Amino acid sequence: MTTAVPSPESQLGSRTPRWQRIALLLAGLQCFIWGVFIVAWPVRASFVYGFAQPPVEIFLWQGIGFVIVLFGIGYAIASTNPVQHWAIILIGLLSKSLGPIGMAWSVHQGDVSRRVLYLIPINDLMWLIPFSLILLRVYRGRQ
Repeated sequence: MTTAVPSPESQLGSRTPRWQRIALLLAGLQCFIWGVFIVAWPVRASFVYGFAQPPVEIFLWQGIGFVIVLFGIGYAIASTNPVQHWAIILIGLLSKSLGPIGMAWSVHQGDVSRRVLYLIPINDLMWLIPFSLILLRVYRGRQ
């Protein structure tokens, strides 16, 4: 006799709240747009990030943009089933937490302008609460 293993979604006993799907889709869209901006216009993007001169190895900067695009795709995938794709959300939460620390350190070291700090709330901090709440719901649902 085989026993069916319940899906992660059914373990929570309810459907994913709509706001969670919307938050992940918006995070995905933001990352996709921001990443494409860096890939397509790397010099302009480097100035937005506070560099006095564009990076010498521009392809590395564009590579960072591509990684940001991949985060956006990941968030879009996670929006289809946040419970099943919780690891993508956790990686996002970690990047949204650690990224600002790296930016602040770069400012402290004098590597980039303080202007870059205005990007932290709109690119990172605004996602900490929704990502945390989604992960909390997943955690509580699995206990």
